[in-house]
Amino acid sequence: MTRRPIPRSQTERELRQLLLKHEQTGFRLYDGFEPSGRMHIAQGVFKAMNVNRCLAAGGTFVFWVADWFALMNDKMGGDLAKIRDVGNYLVEVWRAAGMRMDRVEFRWASDEICRRGDEYWPQMLDVARRSTVARVRKCCTIMGRGEAGLSAAQMLYPLMQCTDVFFLRADVCQLGVDQRKVNMLARDYCDAAGRKKGKPIILSHHMLYGLKAGQAKMSKSDPDSAIFMEDSTADVRRKIRGAYCPRTADAAVARDAEMQLAADDLKNPCLDYVRHVVFAAPGATFAAGGATFASADAVRDAFVGGALSEADLKDGLADAVDALLAPVRAHFERDARAA
Repeated sequence: MTRRPIPRSQTERELRQLLLKHEQTGFRLYDGFEPSGRMHIAQGVFKAMNVNRCLAAGGTFVFWVADWFALMNDKMGGDLAKIRDVGNYLVEVWRAAGMRMDRVEFRWASDEICRRGDEYWPQMLDVARRSTVARVRKCCTIMGRGEAGLSAAQMLYPLMQCTDVFFLRADVCQLGVDQRKVNMLARDYCDAAGRKKGKPIILSHHMLYGLKAGQAKMSKSDPDSAIFMEDSTADVRRKIRGAYCPRTADAAVARDAEMQLAADDLKNPCLDYVRHVVFAAPGATFAAGGATFASADAVRDAFVGGALSEADLKDGLADAVDALLAPVRAHFERDARAA
């Protein structure tokens, strides 16, 4: 689970020890998600592949359906009924995208916190009293917001997300690298509280680039920055054909080192999709320009060296991505309950 390019562990030695210790009994991983609108390919296909790999290593995956968190972050107009509808939609997308469900649990934050509030709120208060306002404010970037102009509810968000780790008894935090600050807060809390057991291991995954130049990650507010799980074949081809696709590094393009797990001067979103979406599937190959490639490095070398044209790279990528989305489209067209 640590040898492939996704995900990357902040504490790899601890992760290896966990895998050996729980080889027979298993271990628990957690990720939380806000039901906040359309699902892009990183949250859909990419996440499904990561979960399947974690289950293959012996884990049980707990998804925290963060409906109250979406409310705190002003998603869906603050309408909890709409937020719940979106949460159910996201679960259906994952089923259709091929996520294994045999050791996956979906826990709704509002239900669980109300049911076990006597456990949750004392833990949250202890996290709060051991955390400075400055540290919590810096963690608020996990919501996709800057430090200025935060509401009081949004200041609670990192404290509650940190609490979730312990409330769900997670051994591993398996979230995107954009959530690393609050995951580190959970580890530092354990040190401050003298907790010898339950210190979470951080297993961060790569954030797929946005399709436009300088976008360190996709943006739901910019529909052309990402492929979404319900995009049509025509949408996929149009977006990928218009994507930023340099052969050489461009010094003028902004970099965001906090979003990087590995050095990548090229910042080419098409090659990023090839590496982290197409080749994330076991035994995957990639066809483009009349050639079949067995690795992402081979595709990159061919493109940078000029043997593979930009048009052929994009056409091959559009075909590969569209094939991954086809089962999702079919599921929502044929399954009356999902629709």
